[in-house]
Amino acid sequence: MTGGSRAAGWVDGTAPLVQERLAALPPLAFVESCLRGVGQVMFMNNPFTGLLVLLAAWIHDPWLGFGGTLGVAVSTLVAIAMGFDRDAVRAGLFGFNGVLCGLALATFLSPPWDGVSTVWIVVVSAGSSLAMAGLAALFAIWGVPPFTLAFNISVLLFLVTGLNVARGNVGELVSPASPAVTGPSVSTVLRESADAVGSTDALAVLNAVFRGIAQLFFVNSILGGVIVLVAIAVCSRIAALFAVAGSAVGMLVGMALGADGVAIYNGLWGFNSYDACLAIAGVFYVLSWRSALLGLACAGYTALLFGAIGSFLGPWGLPAMTLPFCLGVLTFVMLRDAAPHRFTWVPPGEITTPEEHRRRDREAVRG
Repeated sequence: MTGGSRAAGWVDGTAPLVQERLAALPPLAFVESCLRGVGQVMFMNNPFTGLLVLLAAWIHDPWLGFGGTLGVAVSTLVAIAMGFDRDAVRAGLFGFNGVLCGLALATFLSPPWDGVSTVWIVVVSAGSSLAMAGLAALFAIWGVPPFTLAFNISVLLFLVTGLNVARGNVGELVSPASPAVTGPSVSTVLRESADAVGSTDALAVLNAVFRGIAQLFFVNSILGGVIVLVAIAVCSRIAALFAVAGSAVGMLVGMALGADGVAIYNGLWGFNSYDACLAIAGVFYVLSWRSALLGLACAGYTALLFGAIGSFLGPWGLPAMTLPFCLGVLTFVMLRDAAPHRFTWVPPGEITTPEEHRRRDREAVRG
């Protein structure tokens, strides 16, 4: 290995040299596994990606950062205690649902820094690891992962229960309302809040795109989006490119449909779409011009799912979270057998980075 490639092995891609060096140091290996779990929300198996994402959450709101950190630590500990597959734990595959559970509950529970809220983060994040193990065994029948379904099931079930118990600690962001048809009165002007003056200028568009990148982690800020994008780029520049493209597609679909401008500006139409886009354009399919177009199509389809699922759950006061991403990506990965000569499938157990997938594919062609 050359000096340059060894340096890259410490930071770039999946940072294999970090994992190799820390294997004999259990406490540090645990921290590394947790950080990889954070990155795995975007299929980025890199501890520095996870570290930067957590940094964005802590900068945005320390309570949010605490919730995410606690969630990923608990879910990873449960996986270790249960004796789940060691390689999967080290790769962070039992941490990404947990960090999302922690971030979600830190967002939707009230008040912050409350003992009961902290207990709920521990309980739900722990449960997400068990749900992940069960769903992974089920989805293995079809040769695909369950993505973030464990997170969605765990948090949505908790929020529904929390609305009807005295110690649910559910805050004002989850507030059921009578169903209403609001289409004709929707304001489509991009703006930060309902009472703010808005526009559709370049700054508003940038806000929508970068807030969309951050909103996957419940961070609503353009700075957070920049940090998360850098975090993705640390692992894969291709994935970072499609993250921006996917968030933009989600925004454009929302604008084309005439969706609420506040939701678009704050990135709610972008976060499912960008994760879906990079998943298809390089992660589960080797990147080509066909898979790139398929990834963009998946981003658009996922945005439509966000609109539908959000409308369905809205009267219950429940968020769509990453259900649109799960359903969108599942649909598109199931296409792998429909056109096997047009797309090169990457089995879940062989996923590294889009760049590495392209390199392996070129070597297979030459060999």
